[in-house]
Amino acid sequence: MKSGLEKFIEDNSGEMDIKTPNPEVLARILQQMKVKPEAKQRNGILISFSTLRWAAAALVLLACGITLYLAQNHGGQQVASTSLVTKKTITLLHSDTTTDAQPKQTAATDLPDTRNRDEVDRQIAQRKSALLAKFSSDNTASRKLIMLAGLKDMDSPAKRITAVAQAGGFKMVGRDIITALLHTLNNDPNTNVRLAALDGLARFYRETYIRKQLIVALKTQQNPTVQIALIELLTRMKEAAVLAELDKIVASDSTMTAVKDCAYSGIFKLRKS
Repeated sequence: MKSGLEKFIEDNSGEMDIKTPNPEVLARILQQMKVKPEAKQRNGILISFSTLRWAAAALVLLACGITLYLAQNHGGQQVASTSLVTKKTITLLHSDTTTDAQPKQTAATDLPDTRNRDEVDRQIAQRKSALLAKFSSDNTASRKLIMLAGLKDMDSPAKRITAVAQAGGFKMVGRDIITALLHTLNNDPNTNVRLAALDGLARFYRETYIRKQLIVALKTQQNPTVQIALIELLTRMKEAAVLAELDKIVASDSTMTAVKDCAYSGIFKLRKS
């Protein structure tokens, strides 16, 4: 018995033998087979990201180059301006001189440089003098402080004597140093320190204030050695104002013989002079 497929083929064999397809079907197939027109491509250039990075770097370098060029050009303009002024100056000098005065022109051109050097040397000398004066002032102040501190060192008579000797090294002695030496003369417990202070004060014997203070010191002095030194100094100074005090020393029963003898000698010399 024939299958359904075989029966269908047998019944429709005539139609299957037709080699030419139905015109309508053929037209539809051909219509579908037509090539569709390509989509219109967009105009433009496709740029990759790496290309953009290189372009940015190039722009940065270009900007740096422009900046450097402008800076150099500005400096060049300043140099050119200075050169122009110099050329104008030389031209004016040249126009004011004759041809046979060329050595004078050279000397005139060099003269400003010489004046500039002299001015620089003068300024350096002034600064040097100012620095030396400041250093000398600071050094003097430091020495004065050290000297005054040494006079107050009661533990070492040698240091006090050294301090008194340092007072003699000052070119200008103020009232503070004089007062310190007088205090040492009247109150120091060591005789040698007192004598050193008296020697320091003797440098200023021409000053009226010092003369009066030495007479006051003689009135209050109880140390025989210092008394004799004071009498001899005042006698050499020819200080007649001390005669009254010398008379008191001679008349005092508590005065040592050596001090009285020195006082007698001083009275004789002062009254004779």
